[in-house]
Amino acid sequence: MTDSTNLSELVEAILQLERDIMTAIKDKDAATLEPMLADDFIYRTHFGAEANKAEFLKSIASFPVKILDLRGEELKVNVYGDVAILTGVQLADAQAPEGEMEKSAVAFTDVFARRDGRWLMVLAFGVELPSGSDEDLSETVF
Repeated sequence: MTDSTNLSELVEAILQLERDIMTAIKDKDAATLEPMLADDFIYRTHFGAEANKAEFLKSIASFPVKILDLRGEELKVNVYGDVAILTGVQLADAQAPEGEMEKSAVAFTDVFARRDGRWLMVLAFGVELPSGSDEDLSETVF
């Protein structure tokens, strides 16, 4: 195997882990999500809010809206030894308890670390994008 093949396989493994994390979040399945997060996991927002692993899992399980679809677009992975950084845009379609439909787009960075041979998410950071960001995100200039 060449280094580029190893890197390609590693990038695909991180992308699969991200898909698994998004599925667990969509399903509000904290039990499935828990082993994918490091014990020292931190979730941060651009508002300065911060949640540790237990707080994050509790918020996922009790999220008041029904998530109909959750997906990532423009996903890019960079690997630096035992650290991988994934950036992209998370798009969600949800239904509020009152029945109205909601859409959201969040620019995010997820950081993974290889620990004891396993990749775990150690940090997640998200910034809500303005409404109307459903258009082709590849044309957006930041």
